[in-house]
Amino acid sequence: MLMMLVSACTLISACAAVLYVFFSFFIENTQEDIEYVLNSTSQQFQSHMQFIEDGAVSIRHNMMLNDFFNTGKSGADYDRTVAEPQLSYSMELFSDRNMINKKIPFVTSVYLFNNAGDCIYEHYYASTLAAEKKEEMQYLSMQKQFQQCEDRYACVSDDKSINLLFRIYDDYMEEKGICIAKISREAVNVLLGEGIDYSDCTWMVLFGDDRIIAFQGRWGEIEQLTEFESVWRGKRLLKEHNVIGCAKMCGFDIRTVICVGEENIFSVLKSTVLIFVVGLIIVLIVTVLVAFGLSYRFTRPVTRMIEKIQAFGKQDFDDRMEDSTIQEYHDIGVVFNEMAERIKYLIMQVYEKQLLATQSQVKYLQAQTNPHFQFNILSMLSLKAKMAGNEEVYEGLKAFSKLMQGKIFREKEIKIKVSEELEIVRFYLYLQKSRYQDKICYEIKVQDDRINQNLIPRLLIEPLVENAVSHGLEPKRGNGIIKIILYEESGKYDGSMMLHICVEDDGVGFDPEKMVENGGGKDLLDGKIEHTHTGLENTKRMLTILYGSFHKFRISGEIGRGTKVEIVIPSERGGYDVESHSS
Repeated sequence: MLMMLVSACTLISACAAVLYVFFSFFIENTQEDIEYVLNSTSQQFQSHMQFIEDGAVSIRHNMMLNDFFNTGKSGADYDRTVAEPQLSYSMELFSDRNMINKKIPFVTSVYLFNNAGDCIYEHYYASTLAAEKKEEMQYLSMQKQFQQCEDRYACVSDDKSINLLFRIYDDYMEEKGICIAKISREAVNVLLGEGIDYSDCTWMVLFGDDRIIAFQGRWGEIEQLTEFESVWRGKRLLKEHNVIGCAKMCGFDIRTVICVGEENIFSVLKSTVLIFVVGLIIVLIVTVLVAFGLSYRFTRPVTRMIEKIQAFGKQDFDDRMEDSTIQEYHDIGVVFNEMAERIKYLIMQVYEKQLLATQSQVKYLQAQTNPHFQFNILSMLSLKAKMAGNEEVYEGLKAFSKLMQGKIFREKEIKIKVSEELEIVRFYLYLQKSRYQDKICYEIKVQDDRINQNLIPRLLIEPLVENAVSHGLEPKRGNGIIKIILYEESGKYDGSMMLHICVEDDGVGFDPEKMVENGGGKDLLDGKIEHTHTGLENTKRMLTILYGSFHKFRISGEIGRGTKVEIVIPSERGGYDVESHSS
């Protein structure tokens, strides 16, 4: 605690020293910042004037405009449809260089006259033909007045625009035309007025012999500012108060003057003092919190490690240590998590082996009951139905007999051909269609006949079809359909062929969110398909045992829209894969 107190006092003393040094230089630095902002604003205006100058140079060197400028010489004539696009290309009124804040154009119109008095023009804003004609006459009058004088530049302003007139010369410095650039007053006001956040801002734009063509501020200050030199920067003394500003030449005999009151320095200083005091308080609070946090940072990970070890000792095998930024604690956590994963994996391996052993024992005991007797009885009953002329009963018993034969007598075959599996499916669907009549329809599509020779796990498709009928179509009101689609497709990674098996129905479907909440499928459809969930899990487990990670098992659906089960396994063709057994 004593060390924390000493540290706090030292910090306060250091802050006081910094505060003294800071305010010793603050006024000078703030004045430089204000001068930089004002000078940057003047440079922006200058860059837009440079845009006009670049356009004038482009017009001068544009060979496509020579016919326009040479009109009247030696009977030469020009094509307006060629000249006006070239004027637009040279001035680029729609380029970013001409925009203020990407919204307002600095130059809204350009008029170009040759010595014969012909005019071509380009506008940023569209207008009616009558308005264009009226404006063209006004600018023609300006051009004639400017042509009579010997000035290189002229400026004519009104309430909405500032019109800059200048001459275009050829390579021999002989005049070949006059250009008029119409500058938007709104753009000038936004650029020079709204772009400065300081209070008591005064600015003006002057032409030639200090003729003011645009301004903002108190007239008394403006008159005094015109008395200073053409270019200056820094502090100037007026009658009422001091100002900080700059004056800059911008081309075409135009210059700008921008200034703000010196009191802005103290306005900035006031807010900075408040920020500094608040910052000092925050630093003190942070210092205390950091001291507490450092001690907590080293003790909390140890406590969490103890809790995780105790939880793992209570057989919570999913609990893992959290990562730590401290290297030593990080290494301990990595080793513990790897050990926990290994132990969990070994436990799952032992559990799966025990489960398979149990299932094998049950399967062996069930196989002791010879099913030939039941099959012979079914054959006898179907034969009697045939002899009695009851074809429907005969076909039903025959299908049921084949279905039992596929499920029982071939139980030792691990894999069978797709055609044989689909035959079992057809027998099952025939029986269900006989039961439900037209309520159930089905489609079986195989992309290629060669797929029928593929080997797949026995009873892979039939349980999925049985699930679709029992839990998809039976609860549905009205007719339904089951689609079974098999096709091959090249794998995404190694290029090997993969067999896609899709079983889709338009039955009652299920809620995917409820499926996630119940752990991936348990208690779906109001808790009525516990058996189906077990069957699907057994199918997934069988695929995992046979194919490992080289398979996919996806279930998707929506309430009222049906369910789709898709299985992707490697394509395999060849003889039967039969489990070994002693006779």
